[in-house]
Amino acid sequence: MPPLSLLTALLLMTPLDNPAPAGNQLPALTDFTSATADFGWYVVNDNVMGGRSDGGFEIDAGELHFTGRTNTRGGGFSSIRSGPLALDLSGHDGIRLRVKGDGRRYTWRLTTDARFYGREVAYWADFDTVAGEWQSVDIPFSDFVPRFRGSVLDGPALDTAAIRGMGLMIYDKRDGPFELRLSSVATYAGASPVTMAQWRWQKRVLVISAASEDDASFRTQLEALQASEAEFAERDLVLVSLLDDSGSAADRQLSARQVAGLREALGIEPGAFALRLVGKDGGTKLSRDAPVSMLEIFGLIDTMPMRRQEIRDRRD
Repeated sequence: MPPLSLLTALLLMTPLDNPAPAGNQLPALTDFTSATADFGWYVVNDNVMGGRSDGGFEIDAGELHFTGRTNTRGGGFSSIRSGPLALDLSGHDGIRLRVKGDGRRYTWRLTTDARFYGREVAYWADFDTVAGEWQSVDIPFSDFVPRFRGSVLDGPALDTAAIRGMGLMIYDKRDGPFELRLSSVATYAGASPVTMAQWRWQKRVLVISAASEDDASFRTQLEALQASEAEFAERDLVLVSLLDDSGSAADRQLSARQVAGLREALGIEPGAFALRLVGKDGGTKLSRDAPVSMLEIFGLIDTMPMRRQEIRDRRD
């Protein structure tokens, strides 16, 4: 099988020979009680740049209560940030939050010693909430993207050995009230649970499943992807591969249990080729048991109302 350069740019997932643990939680960094550290939280809203959002927090009975109202005319964000920290999290795989939200999307923020023209670089990772429900949210360190004043940077990569600050932010480009309760901030080691929900409203997901990477249909589909790398990325697509064997090395790997869970959610039987296209709304848009031309996949995506709106927004 020839090298697949596309896989360095897309998210390819393959199982490991030995199943990874389900994500062991390490002791909480803070649980908002006297038993753990006081992170010295403070508020930063968009009024620092002339915005009109309002937000703040209270800590009571082991919970941080983050509330306010966003206004997209002039900024649209509200945030809280920790005081200076000195944390070495290099032996950990990500941040685990225990939250009760309102259905809106929030952002966890990390800072290090990294600078962009002398100014602090922040690393952002978004997470969704379910209104009125407590959730354990796992955010892999690999999900954090370097930003400067909201703009995405090419680097530097997150240095987990030198965490200097953390923060919670809402910046989902929506107006209105928000409310989120946070009961703990921890880290975890090992593979965290994986569901399609982690891409919802952010990415479209093309899932290809087979017994191994030597499956003829699997190889045909990957070769088609290689030939259309730019078009694939332009449509906010990511690739997930689910294999019965250990498969290729990739940016991120799945345990056998994680693969089984995703297959069950998508109605995929192991051992045979299958393709699923999942939209940003989380719905399955295409289901096939044979390779599909990328022209057909792109054509289907381009008929979707959300995609049409994206095209209009990019033209404006």
